[in-house]
Amino acid sequence: MSTAEPRIEHVDADVSLKDGPDAPQRARDALAVTWSDPRGLIGMLSAVNHKTIARRFVVTTFAFFMLAGMLALAMRTQLARPDSRLIGPELYDQLFTMHGSTMMFLFAVPVMQAVAGYLVPLMIGARSVAFPRMNAYAYWVFLFGGLMLYTYFAIGSGPRAGWFSYVPLAGPDYATGKGSDVWAQMITFTELSALLEAVVLITTILKMRAPGMSLNRMPLFVWATLVTQFMVLFAMPAIMLASTALILDRLVGTQFYNPSLGGDVLLWQHLFWFFGHPEVYLIFIPALGFMSSIIATFARRPVFGYPAMVLALITTAFLAFGLWVHHMFATSVPALGKSFFTAASVMIAIPSGVQIYCWLATLLTGRLNLKVPLLFVLAFFFILVLGGLTGVMLGSVSLDLQVHDTYFVVAHLHYVLLGGAVFPLFGAFHYWFPKVTGRMLDARLGQWQFWLFFIGFNVTFFPMHLLGLHGMPRRVWTYPHGMGWDTMNFGATAGAYMIALSVLIFIVNVARSARRGERASADPWGADTLEWSTPSPPPAHNFDALPVVHGCHPLWERAREPRWVSGLTAGAREVLTTSVLDAKPDTRPLFPTPSLWPFVSAVATTVFFIGSIYTPSAVWWGTLPVAAAMIAWFWPARRFNAVARALERWPDAADDAASKRAHEAATSRPSQTGSLDQQPSTLDVRKLPSFGFGSRSLMWWATAGLMLIEGTVFAIAVAMYFYLHSVNAAWPMDAPPPSLLWGSLNTAILLLSIVPNELARRAALKGHREDARLWLAVCLAFAVIFLVLRGFEFAALNVMWYANAYGSIVWLLLGLHTTHLVTDTVDTAVLALLLYTGPFEGKRLVDTCENAVYWYFVVLSWLPIYAVIYLAPRMLS
Repeated sequence: MSTAEPRIEHVDADVSLKDGPDAPQRARDALAVTWSDPRGLIGMLSAVNHKTIARRFVVTTFAFFMLAGMLALAMRTQLARPDSRLIGPELYDQLFTMHGSTMMFLFAVPVMQAVAGYLVPLMIGARSVAFPRMNAYAYWVFLFGGLMLYTYFAIGSGPRAGWFSYVPLAGPDYATGKGSDVWAQMITFTELSALLEAVVLITTILKMRAPGMSLNRMPLFVWATLVTQFMVLFAMPAIMLASTALILDRLVGTQFYNPSLGGDVLLWQHLFWFFGHPEVYLIFIPALGFMSSIIATFARRPVFGYPAMVLALITTAFLAFGLWVHHMFATSVPALGKSFFTAASVMIAIPSGVQIYCWLATLLTGRLNLKVPLLFVLAFFFILVLGGLTGVMLGSVSLDLQVHDTYFVVAHLHYVLLGGAVFPLFGAFHYWFPKVTGRMLDARLGQWQFWLFFIGFNVTFFPMHLLGLHGMPRRVWTYPHGMGWDTMNFGATAGAYMIALSVLIFIVNVARSARRGERASADPWGADTLEWSTPSPPPAHNFDALPVVHGCHPLWERAREPRWVSGLTAGAREVLTTSVLDAKPDTRPLFPTPSLWPFVSAVATTVFFIGSIYTPSAVWWGTLPVAAAMIAWFWPARRFNAVARALERWPDAADDAASKRAHEAATSRPSQTGSLDQQPSTLDVRKLPSFGFGSRSLMWWATAGLMLIEGTVFAIAVAMYFYLHSVNAAWPMDAPPPSLLWGSLNTAILLLSIVPNELARRAALKGHREDARLWLAVCLAFAVIFLVLRGFEFAALNVMWYANAYGSIVWLLLGLHTTHLVTDTVDTAVLALLLYTGPFEGKRLVDTCENAVYWYFVVLSWLPIYAVIYLAPRMLS
């Protein structure tokens, strides 16, 4: 090993005590140093450990939950008495909008992803999440988006068009000021964070499970997380595109939602609720995972019907995307379409019923240990059944038309969301608190919290069903005396204060127990999943040695001798990846160290997003610092490359005495990479490659996630085109379609670029660095030519974005494709520069292959857009 490279000492982290008392402690110390985040302010901003980021996520989302709760208390205080003037109508609208937006976008979905970000690596036997820096960036973006929203609210410029921000109320004619712009940009912040978290969690689950943890052995919570994150990939782009169109209408004069110029206000509702109803299940399905974990532990038996539970989760996810018109029965949607969505609204109760049946069977056949987490679970059954019944009722068009926009809908919404998600969430907090902190929550305070929350919840929201049936409309800031609503509103307000007291007790319990609570053992509940095999709290590296799994309930299956993974270095952030289906050992890549660049990139992104609220020019100048920060983030550090090269050459690089001794100790054990069911205590993975191509690469999964997200965006944008076409008798509107010359020329350039792109990919697969960088440079030249031609095309377009809805959608489609082509061009340029002049290790060829895959997507995604913009107007007119 060169003296310029860092010393790498290979230590088996799984050395047992029979090998000597010093060896395991030395390995633990090395792992703790390797995987810990730096100290101090810079260290705090540079942290990438998944547990650190998840704790920050949970604390931040819970802070937003408390803020939303205080806003709700203010509204309920206003409505406690008739003809109240405590709060004026404009402030009430802001409170209502902020409460709903906070609960839906800043608490419900992010907190579920945060809990998953902490638990999933521990549950699947991994040392980290995939892409730890992306995970950190997602947190900072989320934090800055929430702070932006509340900063504007504090200075009196908060949004007031409702958390659903319906147009034209949120459009430029009615929502003056910057409130609706801030709301729409907050959506961009939070959904960007959620999409990145989805890619991180999906890749972690599919590629980083412990050896032996095949898909049919994953914990049900991990299944619920996987299903939810795939839903995020397909649901979130709809609201991001809807809010982008809203900002464009407000700031640059597009006409997506302006009926007088070809737009349509119902377009907003279709886009919003295509996201909005699946979002209910983005909150609900992770809660079902909490339920399964808690029920199995406190019933002292595996959950009944594991295959049925998994299929029910997947079925719920599919059906959730067919319910969005459920929220639009009062609009002009055709009656046949309404009947379809009525059927879907009823059908989605079936998989939920299957899961409830399996849980009840588990509880009835188990030996119940009635602790606080189980109390919250039992309350879930009562509350969810009520919320589900009213949901089926609202699925009926005739009843929905009668109670639409009344407090009956408010009651249903809160029974489903608070009852179906927050009750299991509090149960999860009580259940996993000892694992996170090493201390137990006080059980007596937990019982006080539960009963106050349960009673207060029902006292608050059950009367709202009756208020709705008595005709009280939602979103009203006051009401007259004599309507028969006084007593029920006063009772609902009293219940809200009981809920607030319950949450206060929980906060006191957490604060006291975190400092002086009873010490928790590694597994205080006697649970079955892998996170309970680690100390409480877990060390920075999660596992001293990665486990090998033999069943669905590894801690309850004692028939076989425990087995562990050996061969991973303790002196670098080396992890193990496994195959997707069977979790067989695949590669041992090196993970990046803590970095300040995710934080800097998030700051640059925030400046870019907020600046764009005030001036369109921020889109141009704001991209420069974002691009610079991102390039610095991904530019490999010298130490990282040195370690990577050493690990790629291992064991040839072990030329110092300490490394040779460690290598001899490791290789004295037989290699067990061939079979996971052999009995020797270690599974040696030292001979695995440090990277792989195609689906073996973690970067391939990140690229696949990006393509799914962008593909969904393009598909929705194309659907917008045909929707606007359907509501306009004349199409295109007062303008001929764009010239075929420019579109066809650009298409030819893109198709020709496939040749050097494919040659670069093949050269990378063969390990030919020189050929790869040559053909990558040629592909880059094609990209530059395309962008130059696209600039001429924009200048030659005979319809402007502000002229009518047709011009708006044409510019949107061209702009979306141009934006992601520019992004890939920059990425290709940086990669080519690395291959020519920058630091190099073998993994750079993997990046070249993934760049080639994404370039294929760039080309293929252009073809339907070309057909829609250039061919469809000529064929359908």
